[in-house]
Amino acid sequence: MYKVFIVEDEPLIRENLRNEVMTLAERYPITFAGEAGDGELALASIIDIKPDILLTDIKMPFMDGIELAHEAKKIYPWMRILFISGFDDFSYTKSAIQLQADDYLLKPIKPKELENALHTIITTLDAQKNTFSVKDENEELLTHEVHKNHFLNCLFQGDLRMSEVIKEAEQFQIALAGKKMSVLLATNHYNKKFEDYFHFSEKLKAFFGKDSGVLFSSISSRFIKILIFETDYDLLLEKCYQTANTLIHELDIDSSDLAVGIGPIVDRISEIPHSYQMAKQLVGTYGQIRSEKIISFVDNIKEGELSPSNPFKIDLADKIADVTIKDIDPFIYSLTGLDLDTLERQRMFRFFVLMEIEALLVKKQAHKESPIYRINDSQEMGDIAKSLDRYQKYLKNALTYLLEVEIHPTMIKYRSLIQQALTYINNHFADPDMTLKTVSENVALSPSHFSTIFSQALGRTFIEYLTEQRINYAKNLLVTTDDKLTTITLEVGYNDSNYFSYLFKKKEGVSPTEYRKRQIECGAV
Repeated sequence: MYKVFIVEDEPLIRENLRNEVMTLAERYPITFAGEAGDGELALASIIDIKPDILLTDIKMPFMDGIELAHEAKKIYPWMRILFISGFDDFSYTKSAIQLQADDYLLKPIKPKELENALHTIITTLDAQKNTFSVKDENEELLTHEVHKNHFLNCLFQGDLRMSEVIKEAEQFQIALAGKKMSVLLATNHYNKKFEDYFHFSEKLKAFFGKDSGVLFSSISSRFIKILIFETDYDLLLEKCYQTANTLIHELDIDSSDLAVGIGPIVDRISEIPHSYQMAKQLVGTYGQIRSEKIISFVDNIKEGELSPSNPFKIDLADKIADVTIKDIDPFIYSLTGLDLDTLERQRMFRFFVLMEIEALLVKKQAHKESPIYRINDSQEMGDIAKSLDRYQKYLKNALTYLLEVEIHPTMIKYRSLIQQALTYINNHFADPDMTLKTVSENVALSPSHFSTIFSQALGRTFIEYLTEQRINYAKNLLVTTDDKLTTITLEVGYNDSNYFSYLFKKKEGVSPTEYRKRQIECGAV
């Protein structure tokens, strides 16, 4: 009985192929052995299952069918390859011929064509029985390495439940629970074939193989992946830098493109995907706006004296919370990084602002559809960071959206009226004579009617919103000016500084004077 393994990234097509194979299995000596949605996932299963027939799409994410077939044939030379594709292109056909593929079928695949192709393959397999030996001295090592790569992929994508993580980790004799963890990714442009993977893996094993706090894989053609874990934060941070330096300086790799991104240190297994995403973003900046070989998230957020890669620590969410609509333009200018001493550092600063903006957009868009364009990858983010004009335009759109006040779904019909009222408030909140009556007159409603609509739409009263705008503006003045409290009180629309101080402390938990003092101490001024 010959085992058939299917690799296809389209679920519906994969299901149809599975059904066809199972139907043909009633008349031919074949059995459906398994399936996968991309080449990289398939490789791990193929090593376990040892299929005789690989039925694979060509155009797939991560590892395409040509690359998968190339590696699979090196492991199991007897394996027969049947390509399927919707791309009627000679370059694909040529690659299939070079790999000695048994057939090449174009989508949509007709059942009779599939049957004829499998019939021919079965005849070939019958003729070559016992030609190859299944035994391979590297098979056990290969299985281990592919499983390790698959485990790291699942960890980085957050695809495993806690019980599954613990069970899988035991197979590699590691314990992640209760540890602090960080993801390291290194560019991997130089080892594309399995013989290269083995060679490079041996080098990694020589340096990190005896360290129970390091789990690595070099099988992926995209990144060298390393998960580092320790019980102590400082020990983990030091190990991250030591590992990165080893990759850069000790592995004798003849490649000028090698760079390492060190993700943030996290405390929970569920946060590993975040560390991975940040490491991926960091290493993606190399050659775009960064020239240093080791790019660390911790360096980038470190307070105090700047490291070569540190674009300042900024709590963007906190800063945005203090911005009003009329403050957007000066706020955007403050985020241009033009006060930094080199063009490279200005671009680095803007890149990390964009990263934080993207994170805020993700959070808000989880609850609401928006027209804001999302940046696709780190290369595009680097391109936007290089262009001051594109950067400012993007921030203008993103910040306008982020500052847009959420309106209760039942009150959507009043959106234009509410927006008109908010625009009026935002432009005149410093007027001490502003009242509910003046705003309601601006939108041509009675005060009681407007008050009802406003509070039901925004979930807060007119007075609460007005106070919030005034306090936010006051916080900005306290940080950016040396104005006395009495002056600031008048500038934000209050006549009594004692009353203003009472409102400020009620909202912020500290007095205006204490707030300014704390901001000075933490270097915000």
